[in-house]
Amino acid sequence: MRIGLTYNLKPEGASRFAGDRYEEFDSIETIEALESALRACGYDPVRLGWGAPMLDKLDGIQRVFNLAEGIGGRGRESQVPATLEMLGVRCTGSDPIAIGITLDKALAKLMAKAHGIATAPWCVAAGFSPSDVKPACEGSSMGVTAKSLCHNEAELNEAIARVSQYGPVLIEEFLPGNEYTVGILGGEVIGVMQVVPKNSDDDFFYSIEVKRDYERRVEYRIVDEPRAAAVGLAIWNAFGLRDVARVDVRCDRDGVPNFVEVNPLPGVHPVHSDLVILAKGAGWTYDQLIAGIMKSAEERWAA
Repeated sequence: MRIGLTYNLKPEGASRFAGDRYEEFDSIETIEALESALRACGYDPVRLGWGAPMLDKLDGIQRVFNLAEGIGGRGRESQVPATLEMLGVRCTGSDPIAIGITLDKALAKLMAKAHGIATAPWCVAAGFSPSDVKPACEGSSMGVTAKSLCHNEAELNEAIARVSQYGPVLIEEFLPGNEYTVGILGGEVIGVMQVVPKNSDDDFFYSIEVKRDYERRVEYRIVDEPRAAAVGLAIWNAFGLRDVARVDVRCDRDGVPNFVEVNPLPGVHPVHSDLVILAKGAGWTYDQLIAGIMKSAEERWAA
């Protein structure tokens, strides 16, 4: 059975580019690993890419495994799912509305709060001390550096000036407790992973620098944390997510888990992606993870 792969590919040599311009895009290693896993499931993967080339290759494709981040504004991650929905092509993952809302962190926090889910106080113009400053409509930790954690007005103003290049700026109160990420597959939690700093006595902040150097700077632990898992499932249900998602949770000073953000389009690099690390820690192979995503999608399509 043929299945299309939609994605935005990192340009050759992208690691040499300054900044995080291509942070969300996938490497060729990800595409090749995904192809191998899908073949193990009995599928015949076809590379579609994104944009006009994708449309040119869609003839005869009835199923798509979507990784495409899109290009443009805050609706970019919805571009491929919306196009495929319009054309009647089945697509893995959440629908265009859910994906669009979750990319806007402020809107996602507002929706979480409306559902009674704890989330750190936030604003767009004022600030808290300490606070973290991040782009409101970016993913893959783009713009979230060590300098995003601010302890005074000068640091806050500097961070706002830096992050504003990405668009609207989200400022939220820094939560000093444990950091978790919750992996969800087909509406069931497959694991809760704690992110533990190896060498830090200060306020730990899971910045882009940490993620790029995770083997040296953090330890990932699969933990039994039912309250974090409950936050993840509450977010899954509130947003009507499908097939797969990863929910970030952080505890406040009283140990209460708070919703941070959700990624309904999590990376599936076979080594470095948080979801894959979590799944492997919970006893899943890479092929089993991809098979689980497809099982959820196939059951949904058959309903």
